[in-house]
Parts: sequence; structure tokens; C-alpha cells
Amino acid sequence: MKRAVLRDIKHMAIESVDKPSCPSDGLVVKMKTCAVCATDVKIYNYGHRLLKLPRVLGHELAGEIESVGEEIDGSFKVGQRVAVCAGINCGVCDCCLRAAPSMCDDLEAFGYHYDGGYQEYMAVPGKAVRCGGVNILSDTLSFEEASIAELLACSINGQRLSDFQMGESVLVIGAGPVGILHAQLARSRGAGAVWLADIVPEKLDLAREICAGGLTGTLESNDAEVFLGEVRRVTGGVGFDQVMLCCGAPAAQQLGLHCVAKMGCVNFFGGLPKGNSNVVLDTNQIHYKQCRVVGTHGSSPLENRMALRMIEQGLVDAKSLVTDVITLDGLEDALQPGGGNAERLKSVVRFD
Repeated sequence: MKRAVLRDIKHMAIESVDKPSCPSDGLVVKMKTCAVCATDVKIYNYGHRLLKLPRVLGHELAGEIESVGEEIDGSFKVGQRVAVCAGINCGVCDCCLRAAPSMCDDLEAFGYHYDGGYQEYMAVPGKAVRCGGVNILSDTLSFEEASIAELLACSINGQRLSDFQMGESVLVIGAGPVGILHAQLARSRGAGAVWLADIVPEKLDLAREICAGGLTGTLESNDAEVFLGEVRRVTGGVGFDQVMLCCGAPAAQQLGLHCVAKMGCVNFFGGLPKGNSNVVLDTNQIHYKQCRVVGTHGSSPLENRMALRMIEQGLVDAKSLVTDVITLDGLEDALQPGGGNAERLKSVVRFD
């Protein structure tokens, strides 16, 4: 089989190796799709503290079961179409018992601790099966859509932690794939108004097409003073009940506190690059508004299952986010930082 192995920062090799053996309590999945995540881009270009090289990256996964371990109880069968969750939690630590598996003390993940989806066949250890991390797909859901479910699951976790309520006004800053998912998710949850902001007008144009009538409006945020003036105008000077920051920019975190309403919530959903995460914040904005500031990391197997159902039922358009279908040979190009192409949202590696 072929696989793409990250051997060093900015050095990936396409190799031919034997298929992995099937764990006695696990599975082997024949990969069909693996979406390229912004985290993969960061790892390829800058490394990651949890990553020991060489490693096969990729954690937005979908495929068909190729083989089933002899200890599996019959709940999985060869040929079943499945999505595999990125995270593998222990199920017994304090965080897992508090229903926060993404905060598991012993959290592991595909593409970090285990070889991920940028290979033709992937071994799934028994612990990933036992924690509920393998979800069977309906026949109507494409593999490309299923590979987007991981990102939507993280968005579901973020809006749960922010305590989104029906009728609230929402501002999403960052019109990339996750920002578009957040906007669609907020509308499906009954948000009263959903606004999307970005510094690139072309990204807002594309977001409007995908979200159709789900957006109340869009705001350009490249000029901070003009942007804040527009926020005051469209909210009647009140601000937004929910502000979701879906970009890795310190300036956006600073602006977010000025956009939120009294008693509202700001979610630092997008992490900042290593060495650039010390941000000066006007904490009086938090103090006098009595607003909350939360962060979000990862998702749970249950949220992944919820995401798959939402996509299947047409509540969220995941298909339109897939703008590039590539092979393993084109993976390194998709992992380059920036890219400068506002029309590219999600690249998906397809295995035929």
C-alpha cells in the first residue's frame, strides 16, 4: 500500500509498505477519504509537541472496514462504511467521567500517537473502538461529506461550551471552513441573527453562496475601527450574544471582546501559533460586561455521531466545503501555509 509519511518538518515521503495487521480487538479500515485540516498544515510546517516522527498524519477520516479483529463482538463487519473519530479517550479519568472526553488525561489521536489517514489502509486499535470512535455511515452519505464530520463535531462542542441559546445573535469571525460550519450550525440551532466576518472579501462571497439564506449578513474586518463601527450599527450598540473566533489571529481575539454584548460569551475556538499566543486583552471588557470567555479543543465520539446525522439530514452543507479532491501525490501542495487562494476551502485526499 501507499502512504505519505512526515519524516521531518516540511519533508514528506510517499512510501510503499505492507498493509497493517489487524489488532485482535480492533479493525483495519481501507481509507476512502481524509480531509486536510488546518492542524495538519501547522504540523507539516512547524511540528507539534505531541508528535514523534516519522508519522502518517491525517485525522478527518472515512473508509470501509477491511478486516475485523477476532475479539470484536460482531458489531462491526467487513465492508461497512465508517467514519473514525480523531480522538481516543480513556473513558475512566475525571474529565471523561465529567463528559469531557476531549480533555481526557490520557487522550490520544490518529495522526499524532497513531498513524492517520494519509495511507491506503489504517489500523484502528481496540481502545478507539471501545470509546465509540468508529461510526457506521448511512448509504446516502458520501465519504467526502463524512470526512468533514470531525470539523463539524468540534464546532458542536464549541457551541455547547459557549452555551448557545435559541434566539441569540451570533458573530463568527473567520470565514474559512470551520467559520462557515459554525454559521450553519448556529442557524440550525435557532440563532436569531448570524453574521460572518473576515478580512478577505472573496471568502465572504463564497461563504454567502454556501450558507445561502442562513446568514443575516457579512462584515469586512480588515479595518478594526470601521469593523467595530459596523458591529455597533448592526446590533444597535448592544453587541453580539455569542462571538466565535475561528481564526488564529491575536488581533481577532482582542476585537472579539469589543464585539460581545453584556452577559455574552466569546469563544477562542481558533488556536494561535506557538510563540504568538501571548495576547494583550482589555479585561475591563470582561469585568464590566460580565461576559464569559471560553476556549474549545476537540470533540467527542457522540458529537461526531451528531455531526454525521446533521450532514445526512441536510441541516449542514458539508459537500460545498470540499473544493479540491486530490491524491496522496498532491498532499504536500495542500499542506503549504496560506495558499492565497480564497476559493480553496477544504482539500480532501481521495483513495480510489
